Amino acid sequence: ALCTLAVWGLTSLMMPAFVVAPSTLEKQQLDMPQPERAAALAAAAALIPEVAHAANNGYALQQLFSAIFVIGLGPAVLFWIYFNKPELL
Repeated sequence: ALCTLAVWGLTSLMMPAFVVAPSTLEKQQLDMPQPERAAALAAAAALIPEVAHAANNGYALQQLFSAIFVIGLGPAVLFWIYFNKPELL
C-alpha cells in the first residue's frame, strides 16, 4: 500500500499541467508601451552598479581568510596522511 501511494505521488508530480492561453484582450492589457518599457529597463540598469558595491570590507576579509584556509587545508591533509597513514598513499 505504501509503495502504491509513493508511485501515485510520483506520477502526480510528473503529470503535465496545462494552462489555458490568455485571450488577445488579456494580452493587450498586459502589454507595456515602449517608452514605459524603456524607462523601466533604464531604471533597472541604473541600479546594477549599486548592487556591486553592496559588499563591505568585512566580507572581503572573510573571503580572503576562507581562501587561505581552503588552500592550506590540502597540503595539511596530505602531510597528515603521509606521516600517520602512509598506506593510503
